[in-house]
Amino acid sequence: MADGSSSGGLPGSEEILAAIVQSATDAIVVLDERQRIVLFNRSAERMFQCTATEALGSGFEQFVAPRVRVEFAAWIDRWRQSHPQTGHLETVPTEWALRAGGDEFPCEASFTEQHVGRRRLITLFIRDISERKRAERTLRRRMEFDAFLFDLSRTVIGLPDEKLDVYMEDGLARVGAFLQMDRITLLELAADREELIVAYSWSATRAVAAAPRISKQMLPWWVDQVLRGEVTLTSGVNDLPEGAAGEKEYLRTRGVASAASIPLKVGGEIAGAISFVTTSRPVSWTEELINQLRAIGDILWNALKRRQAMQALLDAQAHMRESEVRFRLMANTAPVKIWMTDADMQITYVNQRWLTFTGGPAEADLGSGWMARLHPDDVERVNRTRSQAFTRHQAYEIEFRLRRHDGEFRWIFAQGVPRFNADQSFAGYIGSAIDITERKTAEAALSTLSQRLIQAEEHESARLARELHDDINQRLALLVLNLETVKARYQTAAPSLGRDVQEAIDAAAALTSDVQALSHRLHSSKLSILGLEVAARDLCREFAERRRVDIQFGSKGLARTLPEDISVCLYRVLQEALQNAIKHSGSRQITVALDAQPSEVTLVVEDSGVGFDPAAALKGRGLGLLGMKERLKLVSGELTIDARSPGGTTIRARVPLDEAA
Repeated sequence: MADGSSSGGLPGSEEILAAIVQSATDAIVVLDERQRIVLFNRSAERMFQCTATEALGSGFEQFVAPRVRVEFAAWIDRWRQSHPQTGHLETVPTEWALRAGGDEFPCEASFTEQHVGRRRLITLFIRDISERKRAERTLRRRMEFDAFLFDLSRTVIGLPDEKLDVYMEDGLARVGAFLQMDRITLLELAADREELIVAYSWSATRAVAAAPRISKQMLPWWVDQVLRGEVTLTSGVNDLPEGAAGEKEYLRTRGVASAASIPLKVGGEIAGAISFVTTSRPVSWTEELINQLRAIGDILWNALKRRQAMQALLDAQAHMRESEVRFRLMANTAPVKIWMTDADMQITYVNQRWLTFTGGPAEADLGSGWMARLHPDDVERVNRTRSQAFTRHQAYEIEFRLRRHDGEFRWIFAQGVPRFNADQSFAGYIGSAIDITERKTAEAALSTLSQRLIQAEEHESARLARELHDDINQRLALLVLNLETVKARYQTAAPSLGRDVQEAIDAAAALTSDVQALSHRLHSSKLSILGLEVAARDLCREFAERRRVDIQFGSKGLARTLPEDISVCLYRVLQEALQNAIKHSGSRQITVALDAQPSEVTLVVEDSGVGFDPAAALKGRGLGLLGMKERLKLVSGELTIDARSPGGTTIRARVPLDEAA
């Protein structure tokens, strides 16, 4: 209706159009040539908190945040100049809009221009995306917390018991930094249930440390809250009830702005609490934040109880001959599953926590009966690990899946330590086990994310390599040809100019070579054209020449046309392994072998350097071993490391092949 006529003669069409505009869920604003408002629907009134009467005739810039007004006006001008035709719909990137009261909010806006009579009008369709932005921030924060919780859990679980005390303060400091807290305290309930005793505490430099003991007499209201299992939350000291006068005074003297405490349980009974305090800012304790505090409290509490339980077990082992009854009482009240074996690997004892998990009776799990609960895929690996440890009388750790009483298989982390009789003869093992199913689920999610990033990185490297080879290199080659022409034209008439041109030719040729080398490192064309064997041999030769080391390469039975994903994976593993060997081992001799069998292909990289600790490297960020493992997971492969310090390192990557490959 650009000419103002009716639409097909429909009766009341203008009224229908006006009703549609007013009932639209998005804000609709129409501007004239000078960007003055000539239409302002009801959704616009709600969005900008301004009535149509107030808005009509005024400039639209009042609803654009001051910091982007100039940019917004320039964008409108460019858009109108570049789209002279009417009816074209354009969406402007997310801008910060401004409500009449001065509050900014994010929005999406689409523009179209129409001619109505002799007038050129701009119609804006505006959507408030505040909720979407909040949801994105919440999701991003939740993913960050999940990754942090997984890392904290993995670190605590893998930490030797004797190092736990040293680590706990650092662990609390990490939690404080992540959650922006100023003090975190882990407290244990005393045996008489009359006071809570600080087990571990961390305070920021500006925060006053917590009292070492808190009794009912000192803070009666709060201790009763803990004993009842009630979470205590205060965004401000004055939020506490009248009956908490002592608690208010305690928080004020320590400069507390906000505080939360989470009761901690063992076997359904209150056993302690963890508190979180800020001194510089008030905190709104949302349900999601409380759940995060609970998860952190459970991890740290379980770590404390695990150390205490294992220490108690070892103490009980030394005194077992004196008090078997006392040992069993202690083990049955421990917060972890405890087991014992004889010298023949047969289970002789399981505690109550174990029986609660399996559903009992104990006789069903004694001897080797417990292995009937193992997941079929884990039986061979568990037997192998236990047999090796028993033969050597060494401590061991293992993860496996065990069927719970309800039929669900749960991931279990078990530790075993050898025990000896008074005459130092081998008596068997004593150990503990905890449920780590949630941690394994988080690991799987993070592994999937890591593998997607690897795939994206590989695609981007291939794209950049093509750009360098197909564009930059071609242009450099053309530049060299042009310079050769100039040199031929002026060499006789102006010898000095000819020499200068030759220097430019040499520089361009060297740059061409560097670009070609960079393109090759990003994505080897030989890998996709000539296959893995040729590309790997060329990579070894390049490393040997560039780093001045001796690399012996050999291959056997390797087909030229392996599947592309397998070829790329092994090529990248070889790159990383060579880089690590040259950088970290100190060895000047490296052996590389590719061996293809009908069912698998194997890559072996071996050096004779100083060696390293593979477990420490996989937990850290040093040698790129995690990247190798994640790449191999993409093709169902596995990485094994034999590192002898000193004595060298052997890295072996194995990838299965199906019949088609």
